[in-house]
Amino acid sequence: MTFAPTFDANRTWMPDLHMHTIASDGLLSPRELVMRTKAQGVNLMAVTDHDTLNGLEDASIAAREAGIRLIPGIEITTQGEEEIHLLGYFVQKGNAGLDDLLAAIRHDRAEREPKFLRRLGEMGMPVTHEDLQIPDGTMFSRPLLAHAMTRLGYVQSVQDAFGRYLGVGKPAYIPRLHVPIEQAISILRRMRAVPVLAHPGLIRKPLDMLNTLLDGWVNAGLMGIEAFHPTHTQEACRYWEKAARNRGLLVTGGSDFHGLPDELHGEVGHMLTQWNNATQDAQALLDCATQTTG
Repeated sequence: MTFAPTFDANRTWMPDLHMHTIASDGLLSPRELVMRTKAQGVNLMAVTDHDTLNGLEDASIAAREAGIRLIPGIEITTQGEEEIHLLGYFVQKGNAGLDDLLAAIRHDRAEREPKFLRRLGEMGMPVTHEDLQIPDGTMFSRPLLAHAMTRLGYVQSVQDAFGRYLGVGKPAYIPRLHVPIEQAISILRRMRAVPVLAHPGLIRKPLDMLNTLLDGWVNAGLMGIEAFHPTHTQEACRYWEKAARNRGLLVTGGSDFHGLPDELHGEVGHMLTQWNNATQDAQALLDCATQTTG
């Protein structure tokens, strides 16, 4: 499959296609995120909260008022401890397959919370449910736990919490639900959404193995690669851009904005300085909204 945009030379897109709100583990409300996006000069945004659609309605209303084009999205955590993330664009509520998957993920998060708290207590770092300060309508997540640990003085920062305690294989880690990436791709394709591999540079696999897996995921229906991400070096951005174009896939990019830029997350619009073909690539993605992808 090859995606050729219906390019309008009079329209310049300034896209950020990977951002989070308080509906998952971001620090801003959907409306605040839209206002931040407008202030940064971005005119095409995707809200891609982790494993939830709860922020999309408010974001859509705010984006219309601000004159910003919004793509409703999600970021699904797949492959269990391998933590391979899948972005889904043009998602919508009311799809049985996606709703069932998200319900299973919510159940898993609810079961993992007391296990995390119990283990930290056993390690001499008591944290209560109230300490987590989980916003209404939001699920437990490790970033929220990491913020609580920082406030309580157990660690210096969120990154410190993950590096010492909460990361995969660390002393306080609790295994997550295993969702095969092929299952998530299939669910998104059946609902005519667009599945894109998120930040491949963060996947903990040798490049030759990852490229082999990538070909299999493309056969399963993967439609794009997020080549431009704050954790990718300039060289890595070009590598994954070429990997996508050589396979006829969409190329996307985004800041992975959560609220406070750090080594893993950028400011809104962060990747636009490197993403030279942002307008054309964004238009190719938008064209998918009117295509039958299933």
